[in-house]
Amino acid sequence: MSLVSTLRTVRILASQRPTTPPRSIASPSRVHRERRGRVPVTWIDRDRAADGIIVHLHGGDHLYGAGRADWAWLEEVARRSGAAAVMIHHRLAPRFPFPAGLHDVLAVIEDLSEDVTLRPGHWVLSGEGSGAALALAAAQTLAEQGATLPAALLVESPWVDLTREQHDLDQLRTAAELYTASVPREDPRISPALADLAGLPPVLIVAGEHDELRQDAQDLATALIRSGTPRELVSVTAGRSPAVRGEGPAAQEARRHQIRAIREVLAP
Repeated sequence: MSLVSTLRTVRILASQRPTTPPRSIASPSRVHRERRGRVPVTWIDRDRAADGIIVHLHGGDHLYGAGRADWAWLEEVARRSGAAAVMIHHRLAPRFPFPAGLHDVLAVIEDLSEDVTLRPGHWVLSGEGSGAALALAAAQTLAEQGATLPAALLVESPWVDLTREQHDLDQLRTAAELYTASVPREDPRISPALADLAGLPPVLIVAGEHDELRQDAQDLATALIRSGTPRELVSVTAGRSPAVRGEGPAAQEARRHQIRAIREVLAP
């Protein structure tokens, strides 16, 4: 392994430690860390769980953990929706390639459902980038098992077709290799845009007009149309991915769409 590859691997592994929201985003009194089985999860405003829960899967190309922008988005959207939020710190490649992360997400959802923390109609599942693919794959698995589904899915800049070779970023190509290992990228749990998405709850998709993953978002919307699943594709004009992590008017409008969707499905 070259020195550059070694340094990159060290940087990736260092980024994978589970984080908590910075104090400037959420005071420690609002934050609670616990383990569900072997999987760490972090809550913001857990005392609001009875009013609804946003279960969030961060992006990071299946390699990197949650960063400041992820926490800022989650805190704002949850607070303005009147809901609790929980971030799942699932395992990541290259140490834990597919399907380790998906197994962690499903295990946490099952555990939270068994103790009735997640109640039917009172939680949504969200994901950004690679987390959007995990959210869709998890929802597909729950539907196949006849388990309780989230009231809605919120996906942002979704990386949901790893078979595409048109991605301009070397980072995505490398991440796809590390994440999939020997599993074909056509596997619908890896590339859910290629799956039969029938039976899913409503899906809200947000992507930027110049987003690297814009085509994935459009392909996902098309797949949802074919499956008959209700969906909405919201475009924002503010730059590249991530679409709603900025502070401009377009990003704020996209967040308003997400907050409105959460309020509507979690309404008593």
